[in-house]
Amino acid sequence: MRLFVHSLLLATLLPLAGCPLLAVEAEVGEVCVTYKDIEIEGVPTGDRVQTTFSTDDLGQLKELADQDAELAFTRVVVRAHGSGVPSVSSAHVTVASGDPESTLPTMPIVECDGDCVSDGFTIEIPAGIQQSALEYVQTGSLVVDLDLRGQLPIEAWTADVDVCMTGTFRYVLDPSE
Repeated sequence: MRLFVHSLLLATLLPLAGCPLLAVEAEVGEVCVTYKDIEIEGVPTGDRVQTTFSTDDLGQLKELADQDAELAFTRVVVRAHGSGVPSVSSAHVTVASGDPESTLPTMPIVECDGDCVSDGFTIEIPAGIQQSALEYVQTGSLVVDLDLRGQLPIEAWTADVDVCMTGTFRYVLDPSE
């Protein structure tokens, strides 16, 4: 009887030998890389400012990107603090890899001309086209260039900047590999 049960179990499991034991696909809710207290210089003419900043601390986001994942840039949020409140009429944000070995090009991720959403101290700029963020995150370092135009403070001010993305993550546990 015992031999019959083992043979039956083997006959049942044998067709499953090429199948993964576990396969998971999940949507990644919006994840943002936050740059804190970015110093933005005042502009005597008050109409345009450009600043560049970077981070090498992508933490778990890089770990996620190193798996089977897809990530796309979705928006940039600039939260100004201090006494000067910028009124932005146009904004252009590009991202590049901070890895000196990388050959990835500088990529525009958001652009708005006259339609930037500004609410007091917060400027939200949606991505016009959801560009892939995966290769940039996989390099472990992002360099962001922020170019703002409008009525800007003539004295230096600081802001927190969120570069946000969303996507999918897949994980397969396959004992045959």
